[in-house]
Amino acid sequence: MIGNDLRYSLRTLAKQRGFTAVAVLTLAIALAANTAIFSVVNAILLRPLPFAEPERIVNLTGISRIDGAAYPVYSYPNFDDIRRETKSFEQVMGYTRGRNFLMEGDEPELLNGLDVTANFLTMLGVRPQLGRTFTADEDREGGPLVMMISHELWQRRFNSDRNIVGRAVRFGTSGRARTIVGVLPPGFRFPADEVHRDYFAPFHEDLGPARTQRDSIWISVAARMRPGVTVEQANAELKAFGLRLEKQYPRENAGFVFLASSMHEGVVQDIRPALLMLFGAVAVVLLIGCANVANLLLARATARHKEISIRAAIGATPAQITMQLLVESLVLSLIAGAAGLLLASWGIDALLALAPAGIPRLETVSLDGRVLLFTTLLSIFTGIAFGLAPAISASRPNLTEALKEGTRGSTEGKRNRLRSVLVVSAVAMSLMLLAGAGLLLRSFIHVTGIDPGYDYRNTATMSLAPRMLTYPDDAKAAAFHDRLREAIRNMPGVESVGAMDALPLASSETFWSFNIVGRPEFAPGTQPSARTVTITPDLISTLRIPLLRGRDISERDTEGTPGVALVNQTFARQIFPNQDVLGQKLRLNRPDQPEDVLEIVGVVGDARWRSLTDEPEAMMFVAVKQRPRRFMSYVVRGPHAETLGPSLRATVRRLDAQQPIADLGDLAGLRGNSLATRRFNMILLAVLAVVALVLAAVGIFSVMNYAVTQRTTEIGIRMALGAEKRDVFKLIVGHAARLVVLGAAIGVAGALLSSRAIGTLLYGVKPADPWTFAAIVVVIAGTALLASYLPARRAAKVDPLVAIRYD
Repeated sequence: MIGNDLRYSLRTLAKQRGFTAVAVLTLAIALAANTAIFSVVNAILLRPLPFAEPERIVNLTGISRIDGAAYPVYSYPNFDDIRRETKSFEQVMGYTRGRNFLMEGDEPELLNGLDVTANFLTMLGVRPQLGRTFTADEDREGGPLVMMISHELWQRRFNSDRNIVGRAVRFGTSGRARTIVGVLPPGFRFPADEVHRDYFAPFHEDLGPARTQRDSIWISVAARMRPGVTVEQANAELKAFGLRLEKQYPRENAGFVFLASSMHEGVVQDIRPALLMLFGAVAVVLLIGCANVANLLLARATARHKEISIRAAIGATPAQITMQLLVESLVLSLIAGAAGLLLASWGIDALLALAPAGIPRLETVSLDGRVLLFTTLLSIFTGIAFGLAPAISASRPNLTEALKEGTRGSTEGKRNRLRSVLVVSAVAMSLMLLAGAGLLLRSFIHVTGIDPGYDYRNTATMSLAPRMLTYPDDAKAAAFHDRLREAIRNMPGVESVGAMDALPLASSETFWSFNIVGRPEFAPGTQPSARTVTITPDLISTLRIPLLRGRDISERDTEGTPGVALVNQTFARQIFPNQDVLGQKLRLNRPDQPEDVLEIVGVVGDARWRSLTDEPEAMMFVAVKQRPRRFMSYVVRGPHAETLGPSLRATVRRLDAQQPIADLGDLAGLRGNSLATRRFNMILLAVLAVVALVLAAVGIFSVMNYAVTQRTTEIGIRMALGAEKRDVFKLIVGHAARLVVLGAAIGVAGALLSSRAIGTLLYGVKPADPWTFAAIVVVIAGTALLASYLPARRAAKVDPLVAIRYD
């Protein structure tokens, strides 16, 4: 019987190509959106990390009991103690993020990499594709200079040379050769990281004083728990271990709590709210699509009421009729599912192209078996969801009325009510999506309107570190930076130039803690700290950060003069409330240099260095000639600075033809990159909301158009009795308005509840923002008016004589 129903359904749908095309297209779009977003959710949230027993892999972090601050890094002595003394972990590994130049070929290439301990791959349970991992001899200070490279770098720069293992390459500005000992597997990516890494090297090579400084925190740590150990058990041991270290080293470890947490959770915790929001949005789009197709099926059932009545009259049971109509719905949904998979494959490509950098595991998104199963099951569920109500409604016709020529059956009133309910539901759900998109849009506008505290316009940026081979000590490196600054200052079109060791919004952070000279030292673990940026003279004026009091860093602030610092308003307010900050002296907490003192000589305006949405934090700016830095980022200002990239490169080449440079760009680009994730979320939800609005408008149009057809006789009689065209127009539009008002009321209530779920994605706007909701209601009302205009206009043009003879 099902086979017969299937063949009959295929023949019926083939004859009614218009209906089939509209229904399949509507469902295909909704199913494609669901498939595309689920493929992302599957890859990022559901799929386990691609390592052996990934549930045993954890990140180790720290939290201050005193101020609640989180520390994603450890000092080397703390890391080493945990590695040697804890029992919960089978292996503990450390790593730091870095960048360096591959000096092979004509043009040096800047690579992102990780400096790691030797057990990096064994802890993860990964084998190299070629070669080996690091040895214990290489995992020590002064050991052989070696590295591993990614599969992608091996293909791109070394032409997939299978003899690459053992080859020495020039790596880094030191010019020293480094031996490649292994190639990572294809697609390998360390999950607790935000970007793809092309090289991996032992970090024990250049530890220096950091090997013994317990208050210098810089190492990220991950571990593999022993079999049978839970995260809770590991944390219990870490808590006791932290208390023991606190007693042993109170100055450095006071109030510091060690913490283990799932690495998978650490990877997905920041992106989860946005993904769940998008997954909920595509589910709403699917429900609206189902409502529209159900409306089409109800209209089609009315047109087929005589056929169904004849089948019932010759013995078909309601169950058989329902099954026949459900089979048709399932055929529609499965065809739409197949088309949706094709659309989803294109949609995934578009998602990957639009997605900002830094979304974890995005490169693993694909239409795998789990996604195919999801789409198949969703297609079946969808077919039942939109087909069940129309099938049940059509399966019990009134045979006496239905077999009379020209009648439409006594169930028509029930169907009209069901169609109205579906339209109200579609309006409500589209309003909820539009409200979410509107809130994200307003939030994005707020963020883009934030004053970062510096002028990012008309700037160019460039970063470099003088080569160790040519500039082996700090004095020679500083002299190169001085010559380069002077050469850039003399370039045509340059107004000013300055340099610093950490560009704003670039995820580079240095914090120094300190005590105040002339006051009692802070208790261990309670010393204040400040983000510290090393700058050249003219950097503050180049960024146009206002100098509020005192003086700027000058060329006279050199190694032989007393240490000086600029502080921002937040620093002055937090550290020296109601006091004169100028002339105050700070003693930095540096065990290797206990007399390192800075005098505050100026106060500058607040600038947002970490992100645009984080409130300004306490900051210090120190003189580069007093604290030399090899790596510096230049900011160049001019009326057309964004075009200065080639000139900057040529200027560096004139001073040193072999000097590699990086980060040619501008501050506006860094600002844009910091907004990329918010822009991505807003665009995707806005697209889904527009699709939902169009589907809701189509539903309103179809109901109103069908209502006009059903009420043609009534309209003709009204007009024959004296009703004007505007009265008929108002009748139809009024019907639409009632549906929309009811749907909008339900939608606003639903949006008020659902908008709380995206509260973490908002900035500067409340989830129940009245202006956003008012604007969305106006959009819905305008769309409904537009959708009902054509049916109302058609009704107003009905000829009374023709209408009265309609039945």
